Formats: sequence, structure tokens, C-alpha cells
Amino acid sequence: MLQYREMQENLVINSSYYCGRSRPGGRILVFTTGAYVVAEYDERTGNANWQRVVQAAQKASIEKWLSQRFPAQSPAPKPEQTK
Repeated sequence: MLQYREMQENLVINSSYYCGRSRPGGRILVFTTGAYVVAEYDERTGNANWQRVVQAAQKASIEKWLSQRFPAQSPAPKPEQTK
């Protein structure tokens, strides 16, 4: 289990949730104020994988906050194929 002191750059999402990374460039973990991991956010894809039940309104708010602070990285352009 990750300890609070091992996390890097914790950011408060709202009064009930915060997020942080366990290592630079790693996935962003979303925690409750009780330090339960509720989701992992992949900055490369912009997808959040939910591990616990969270109210739909809270989930939408957290996903919006994450996508604004950590926008998905656009994939490299595909090379044009010739026929």
C-alpha cells in the first residue's frame, strides 16, 4: 500500500477527494480523504479506471477535473500510406 509520504505532488480535487502520483510519469491515483484509492487516471489516454463505487455526479466532476489538469496526450500522427 502506498503511504501518503511516498506520493508526489498531491492535489486537492474537492473536499472529498485528492490525487497524486506514486512516481514521476506514473498513473495518477485518486483517493478519498480517508486515503482509499478509488480510481487510476491514465494521462496518455485520458481514461479513468474506477476501482470503487462513486456517485455519478462526483465521478463526472472528478473526470472533468482530471481531464482539465492532465489533458490526454495526443497520439503521434500515423504515417500516410501510399497505394
